[in-house]
Amino acid sequence: MTCIAAMQELLEMARMPGSSDRALVAMLDLYERDPAALSTLLILAMKARVERSVMLKAAAELLPDDSATEVCRFAWGEFKNGSSHWLAAGIAAQAAYRVPGLLHDDWDAVLRLSAHEPIEGPFWRELPIEVGRRWIQEAIGAPSSAAGLPGLPLEMSGVVEFHGAARDLSGSRDEPWVTIGREGLSGLEAGSGRALHGVYGLHLRFTAQLQRLQLAQSTGVERRLQRLHPTWKGGGAQATAHMGGRLEGRCGICGSPLQRLLDLELSLIAPCTLSKVTLGICLDCPDNGESGWCHGDPVYFRHDSQGLPIAHESQLFDQRACPDPSTTLMESEVDLVELPGRFWQPPSHVGGWQNYSRVGGLPSWIQSGFYLSCPDCCRTMFFVMQLDSHIPLNDGSLMQWMNGGMLYTFWCDQCRVSGHYSQYS
Repeated sequence: MTCIAAMQELLEMARMPGSSDRALVAMLDLYERDPAALSTLLILAMKARVERSVMLKAAAELLPDDSATEVCRFAWGEFKNGSSHWLAAGIAAQAAYRVPGLLHDDWDAVLRLSAHEPIEGPFWRELPIEVGRRWIQEAIGAPSSAAGLPGLPLEMSGVVEFHGAARDLSGSRDEPWVTIGREGLSGLEAGSGRALHGVYGLHLRFTAQLQRLQLAQSTGVERRLQRLHPTWKGGGAQATAHMGGRLEGRCGICGSPLQRLLDLELSLIAPCTLSKVTLGICLDCPDNGESGWCHGDPVYFRHDSQGLPIAHESQLFDQRACPDPSTTLMESEVDLVELPGRFWQPPSHVGGWQNYSRVGGLPSWIQSGFYLSCPDCCRTMFFVMQLDSHIPLNDGSLMQWMNGGMLYTFWCDQCRVSGHYSQYS
């Protein structure tokens, strides 16, 4: 059987009811034999307009970087020529992060694409001024369904002259929290234009022991897929960090010892004058709930000259807080791994099989983007870390941030204050 024939057979398998796992296993077999063959498989699937399948979604995630340009170029051409196929739109949107220059030939088509697939974050900072001005003129007097379309891209461009028009188009000029929402979309501080996140992040590479615990509840095919996934196995370690265990500092709300999230050289990924910072949090407060840590409000910590966390004055002691000591995050050294390009720093949590735990770079918001403000100087804080759920605990269970959400951490170097809060779907 020829390679093309085998791929066509695989696509037929994907169409068959109840064959999802078989198709996924066959695709993983193909990937392990010849990673570059996924580019041919995905192009064949777009040509044949194959319906949505787990196998094709996984193939798009595993697509090697050296094959991405060819596949993204094909998908972009299909979309510009009028294709509404889900895979063509999805892979064309991938190009915004993998090969962003590819989409610069037709900004109007990118705007149409953004109505099908979310394109967020730094990509829109490349929007030409003249294109943005034309979109504003065309939106004036257009039907309401079309007039609002350029609003978010104009907000995310970071171009100051577009902000008023963008708020008018989206109908949010008089809405509360407009400034906070604009910062969450653009990643730039309102007024100053200061970047609120770094360019590239470093993924947490967990030890084999921790990964076994994380995957204990997964199926065999899920474990295999994660083992092959670039965010779990690719890239090279740039540094190491220490995770887990209790600290000497205590929670200002319940008095329990804090727990170490990560010790790291923060200056690797954020403006920081300290040589090392220990990011910590309390997991014992009664409001951590049965489903995991879920403080209703952000919590803040000061850091001493050694970078160790101390409860901020905003944490008010509650005598009714009589916590039962919880288990602790398992202590381990983790590698901080750099992966090429922005593809593995999606601005939205899009599910799939990737490892979302990382320091620096662009946050992957589960809900709307929200950068904390420093409780001391009131300036918007810099994003430094996100931890996905399923961080192993000493009792063998897994930490769940708000029932399977994400913990986000921010830093103000001027005041040496860290802040944390979580989102969930």
